[in-house]
Amino acid sequence: MYDRHAVRLSMVHMVPGVADRHGVPLVPLLESAGLSVGSETFNQLIASRAQVCTLLRGLARKTGSAMIGIDLAAAAEVPQLGLLGTALLSGRTVGECLAAQARHMPCLQSGVKIEVRRGSSMASYVHRLENSDPNRAKELNEGVAAFVARAVRHIVGDAEVPMHITLPHRAQAPVGRYEERLRTAVSFVPGSDLMISFDASLLDQPNRFFGPPVEGQPIVPDPGHVPVDELDCTLDDDALHLALERIIGAAALSGVLSLPDAARTLGLSPRSLQRRLARAGPAYEVIVDRWRHRRAIGCLMDPDQPIGTVSRILGYSHPAHFVRAFHRWEAQTPSEFRDRAMAEGLARNGN
Repeated sequence: MYDRHAVRLSMVHMVPGVADRHGVPLVPLLESAGLSVGSETFNQLIASRAQVCTLLRGLARKTGSAMIGIDLAAAAEVPQLGLLGTALLSGRTVGECLAAQARHMPCLQSGVKIEVRRGSSMASYVHRLENSDPNRAKELNEGVAAFVARAVRHIVGDAEVPMHITLPHRAQAPVGRYEERLRTAVSFVPGSDLMISFDASLLDQPNRFFGPPVEGQPIVPDPGHVPVDELDCTLDDDALHLALERIIGAAALSGVLSLPDAARTLGLSPRSLQRRLARAGPAYEVIVDRWRHRRAIGCLMDPDQPIGTVSRILGYSHPAHFVRAFHRWEAQTPSEFRDRAMAEGLARNGN
């Protein structure tokens, strides 16, 4: 699945703060998803959901937290969610609040189906990310589940409301740890739906925050009222090439520089990415090659950087592959290039 649904990054506004608390630099994390933006403008950006999933997966890996989605949900601030945050607390009852959230979800992300199902004794909140691989979106799904459970308990003023959360992917930690963090039973069932089940009477519980808005306080924070599917989040040719270079730079150390991996990060099929590059040029392999050439020149200017280390930085599996590529670029070996550059630098300084 290639998830191109648009997401406003205000939905994951917690990422910069959580990354900072764990000592994880934000810029490389964003670049791994083909993004680049300062923390002060983070919430204003529109990206594909595939990029958001890559961002959260990278944060989980860098922090070593198997339940980073739950960590993010705990740090979420409802006002940062724009109209959806306002709507979530607008109903007279829990049921009305959840219905309002479903109605205004398009202001935060597209391609989401939310249902509130009510039976004679039990009710369920069902959340589905359309065209999304549940295993790639596991951090996002866990964050949604934790946030909604927390919001419902906040609305009724009871932190121990019994629930059962069903997640559509494999557990990343012992189930008991999930249950401890979420304060409820948790199951992992392959599928596409995230589900939170609870006693049907909970839907009729009054919202303790219901009432008229505070005078002078805006009801709808701008620009969160604009549905994301009405905004153009398609990358133009220049932005696409820049995003690919960020992805390549972030992925080089792992040696994963394939077109299919880059396409998946952007929410595109490999064929779609190939077609885009064929129209605008250059080909993906040329973009990788040019990036490696520029990066190699920069690395070789550091006399303390071993050739083998430079090779690994550029994503080569063996230094010999780097040496051959560099000879093709510069008609000399990396060592010869470095020696000449150092000699020229010394001559300039001597003058």
